[in-house]
Amino acid sequence: MQSNANQSIRVLVVDDEAIVNTLVQSQLANLGYEVAGSAFDGPEAVALTHELKPDLVLMDLQMSDPETGQDERLAGLKAARIIQAQCPTPVIILTAYESNDLIREASSAGVGAYLVKPIRDNDLDRAITIALARFNDLKTLKRLNEDLKAQNEDLDAFAHMVAHDLKAPLAPIIGYAEVLLEDLHTMPKESLARYLKLISQSGHKMTNIIDELLLLSEIRKVDIEPRPLDMHTIVAEAQQRLADMIEKYEATITAPQAWPAVVGHGPWVEEVWVNYISNALKYGGQPPQIELGATLPTKPDAHTAGTGPEMIRFWVKDNGAGIAPEDQPLLFRPYTQLQQVRAKGHGLGLSIVKRIIEKLGGQVAVESQPGQGSTFSFTLRAVTEDAFAWPDW
Repeated sequence: MQSNANQSIRVLVVDDEAIVNTLVQSQLANLGYEVAGSAFDGPEAVALTHELKPDLVLMDLQMSDPETGQDERLAGLKAARIIQAQCPTPVIILTAYESNDLIREASSAGVGAYLVKPIRDNDLDRAITIALARFNDLKTLKRLNEDLKAQNEDLDAFAHMVAHDLKAPLAPIIGYAEVLLEDLHTMPKESLARYLKLISQSGHKMTNIIDELLLLSEIRKVDIEPRPLDMHTIVAEAQQRLADMIEKYEATITAPQAWPAVVGHGPWVEEVWVNYISNALKYGGQPPQIELGATLPTKPDAHTAGTGPEMIRFWVKDNGAGIAPEDQPLLFRPYTQLQQVRAKGHGLGLSIVKRIIEKLGGQVAVESQPGQGSTFSFTLRAVTEDAFAWPDW
């Protein structure tokens, strides 16, 4: 009996016996499922799962190896493991026998259910339901584990910041205040002004760290709906916030007159620009020459248009000393302080940038060679396919 609910479920059938393969396809059709395709060995099953993206794979356990022509007893489990690693998809194993060892191996391979041949319609229908439900449960569990890991990282961040980073600027505030208490009446005005300035600077540093902690907490807890951004205004406001630094370092910043249209959350994206530009000011050349820009994706053609959202790459390029290739993967981890580029940083900023952009569906990256400067980038989703032109940049 066909089920209307089954019609939206696409199944890839994998069995090296053509008769069995065709029979299983017929059973699926009779039950109302859509046959996405068929394969006759493990490597073909993996390739078609990548290509067809079925909702479920029915996989024979024992199949011939296409290279040797010899039967491989656990070929289906081998293919299932590769599928779960590369393109996670529910898998049901078809076998001529069952055993406790098979059940354990199938479970370790991420298999959602198994069926003993010959297959009855009711058993097939039930196994598909179980495999899909188990796969969704595993996805939910994985997401919860990832959320828990992120929360633990945030707790570690808070503990680190309170124990170390907040303590660092607090020490000079206490020290200078004690000096003022002891020598206030005899201290020259120049010294008094210098101590008060140092206290103020340390206080501002503490405020910045606390603001970053609050932002980190907001990113984790708040779900926002991305909206079209006025990137020109966002970049201008980021530069305005850094006006004192730009003047101090005598920096030159160039930027496009117009920006591609993307979606995001304005306050968060402004923080990304502030972080990238401030790092370029601190670790760029002397004086810093900073270039801001955006790179459009390859213009879609008839084959690629409509396959997914277009991502726009925004970047900040500096003329600094550059970063060694082996150090680049460490940059976006919390509290990393690279000897050559982050001597004065507390290391939380780039990890916040990574959290923001990933929350908005994009990615962060860095490209750099020692002596050739660095380019820090992030991607955001274009408003629509037609929301930007395709100039010859």
